Parts: sequence; C-alpha cells; structure tokens
Amino acid sequence: MRSSLPITALVMLATAIAGGCRESNRPEAPSEHAHSHEGDDALIWVEENIEHDRFILALGHHGKHLHATSFVEPAVSITRDGVAIADARVFNSLLSADGTNVIREEVDTIYEVETEDEPAHYAQGKLHLPKGFPQLIIRFRIALPGVANELTQDITIDVDEH
Repeated sequence: MRSSLPITALVMLATAIAGGCRESNRPEAPSEHAHSHEGDDALIWVEENIEHDRFILALGHHGKHLHATSFVEPAVSITRDGVAIADARVFNSLLSADGTNVIREEVDTIYEVETEDEPAHYAQGKLHLPKGFPQLIIRFRIALPGVANELTQDITIDVDEH
C-alpha cells in the first residue's frame, strides 16, 4: 500500500520525532537557541576580568538557579582591546567538585553575537546536571586565536537537588 504523504514529508516527520526525543552532546544551531536572557535564564558571570595574553575573559552560565536533572548552559565572553572575539574555540565539560571525576564529557560551544540583552559570548554547549552532586565544576577549555597554548579554567557551581 502506498502512502499518500510524499517521501519528503515522511522524512521531515521522522526527523522531527527523532530530534525531539534525543539528548545530544551537540549544541543547538543558533536559530534554534531558545532562552529568554532574563529571569531564571539570565546570563550569570561567575568569574570576570580574567586576563590571558591580552584577552579578557568572563566565565559563567545561563540561569540563576541550577537544578539537578536539568541542564546548565556554560557561557564565555572573550574580548581583546574591547572588541568581542568570534574566532576562538571554546569547549566545556562537567567535573565532580574535587575535579577528579568527569561527570559530562566535553562539548563544543557556539559563538553568539551581541544582542540588546547580552554581550557577545560562546554558549549552547549544554551539560546535563545529575542528581547527587550539590556542587560541580564547569571546566572550560579555550583555544584563543594566535595563542599557542590553550587556556583551561574552572568555575564551581551549586546545584539544587529539589
């Protein structure tokens, strides 16, 4: 029996169903990035004014409150001479509070241009927050343009179990 739906429509439907049911380590495309940039999804800088080879970095995450079984979206701002840097490579991973165990493997981030609500920054490398860890470390690995050695920086986050 032949379907009345064109093959293209069937492929699109299958892709939509599969895409909506999976947890991916690959960040969403910029056009799919959906958060409000305010309230509980606000951009929070944990460490600012980190100087490295004439670059100034800020490290943080989206979300005022981080809850177990949800996601954290780490964020990095990179500027040089006051200009946002769009050609760095930024990765983030999740470690135990003592830094010895990898909880979530490293994922890549995407550069987001400046908006009215937020400065330009790297984000969208979401990491799932497991239960049983009231504190975790977000580890950032950053390859800056023209700098031979990568920069690794950690921030500690508190995770609400409720």
